[in-house]
Amino acid sequence: MIDVNALVKRLSIDTENKEDFDAWIELKDAVPFLRDNARREEIIVDMSAKGAFMHAIVVPKSNVNSPDVEDLMSWNLDLRSSWGIEVKYSSGVAESVSITEPMSGTGFKSLRNGEKLVFARTFDGRQGDKHYWEILQKFAHVFDLHFLPERHAYCRLDKRGDIEDVVRLIDIPRRGGGWGTSIVTFNRAVLDEYLAITDSVLVTVFDFTRFRLGDFGGWHEIGKKEQFAQDDLYYRSHVESGHASYMRGVHIVRSATSEKAIIEGFDHSVKEQREYASFIAWDFKNRALREISSAPSSIVNYFTKSDLPFEMSPAFFRPDVLLKYKSDSDKYRLEDRSISCRNAWHLQTYDINEAGQVHTYLIYLQRLPYDEQLYWKSYNEKPKAPISRRAHTTDFQGEWYTEYDPLTSLKEIMLELDRAQVPWWTLRSEELPPRVHYPVTTSPDEWSNEILQLDQMLVEGFETKWLRKKAIELGKDPDPKFRSLKLVEECLVALGWEETDAREVTAPMHNLHELRSKLKGHAPGDEATAIRKQVLAEHGSYGKHFRSLCANCDEGLHTIAEQLKGLV
Repeated sequence: MIDVNALVKRLSIDTENKEDFDAWIELKDAVPFLRDNARREEIIVDMSAKGAFMHAIVVPKSNVNSPDVEDLMSWNLDLRSSWGIEVKYSSGVAESVSITEPMSGTGFKSLRNGEKLVFARTFDGRQGDKHYWEILQKFAHVFDLHFLPERHAYCRLDKRGDIEDVVRLIDIPRRGGGWGTSIVTFNRAVLDEYLAITDSVLVTVFDFTRFRLGDFGGWHEIGKKEQFAQDDLYYRSHVESGHASYMRGVHIVRSATSEKAIIEGFDHSVKEQREYASFIAWDFKNRALREISSAPSSIVNYFTKSDLPFEMSPAFFRPDVLLKYKSDSDKYRLEDRSISCRNAWHLQTYDINEAGQVHTYLIYLQRLPYDEQLYWKSYNEKPKAPISRRAHTTDFQGEWYTEYDPLTSLKEIMLELDRAQVPWWTLRSEELPPRVHYPVTTSPDEWSNEILQLDQMLVEGFETKWLRKKAIELGKDPDPKFRSLKLVEECLVALGWEETDAREVTAPMHNLHELRSKLKGHAPGDEATAIRKQVLAEHGSYGKHFRSLCANCDEGLHTIAEQLKGLV
């Protein structure tokens, strides 16, 4: 990635130091800079800074196979040029109208049918800075790029599901009487792919002019200049030692890849060379616990006659393997039985056995990217118990698993309430249910985070205003300090319930909200430590406590839903 600060420092050398200034205007760094830019993984396609200008255009390769140097060197570009409307007149009367393209008015044959990659735009209706950049829409769509304001870049997801900056917009505001700097960079590999597909090259025009700010009265030696041409780099330069200098020219940058290489990348008949990790797994075909490669050549399906292990051989992992996916809900989607990483990869199934181990099968580990396989391998261990009853029922017997699961049941009723649009409860975000899971480790932080998310999903959904209004309509006079759960109790009492019974229905949710407040709402202290000790003493683990809490909340919410049904 380009070191922008170093670049700007190089462009704006301290002109008060005579020795530095004299060396700077010799322009000896300009050609190495241009060549280095063409080799970078991130290439500058537009730059406007003190004494430095660069702008790159995509042009058909045929235009410059035998470059017309004089034509190229005559470039004169308007960065604001874009699509427009052209009206032709005859004797002052409009005769025709058409749309003009950004490069249609250049008049230079070398740039004919060229495409601008970036466009300088200005809109007085914008708040703050009225100037901004857009990129060629065709380029953005072809490579599925999206502008993210917080990153100042057009981005996409890479093969690991991480956000990748493909086009960066860099703006360094001016300070005092200094110069501002704007730079637009493109990922070179992506740009090369575009050039190869369109049979084009990148033509970068540039102009470097160096002088002491506030002390330039013109050129002393007008007409004296040197012209150079070497390896697709053409320029004229003029240096007046101790005074000023300029270099103006064109650099043709050709794609480092080929159309053939791109075609091969899309050829599904060419098998991708992949690496596969091995895992300690239960080879139930041969009744042996051993390390087995997940490679396709090492495992077989049920219909292949072979001594090789079945592809459904289970491998077991410490529960901590799931924490990575729980901690980044924007990147990963952790479902009850599956895990996906944006559009990068998908683990079709996993489960947790009676010993608290996560388990899945070699065939699904095989489909993960190699670095993800290595991540799972780092948590791989020998089985402490068989696969879960649920996994055995669904994955091997091919039957529905109907055993009650409190968290699943709780999520289902909340989704039903949301679909029914009941007035007394609202799902605050559709992203909340997928984020709530059973704690699987001994980590108190994981447990308290799940408590927080369960409270956000369930308790925060109750509509305080509606419940207060309905309690009053039913003849109650609730205390103004009552919050949603107390107002639910008031409504139940108004419907004929005993106060103790009403309190018993909401007690699990009161308990949940209190735990959230004490564990996550305040700095951890002795009280939080005491709560953790009590939970472990009563339930044996955070996971068992959470399951019990979900069961009680599920029962309470079902009762509330039944009692408030029909109230509007």
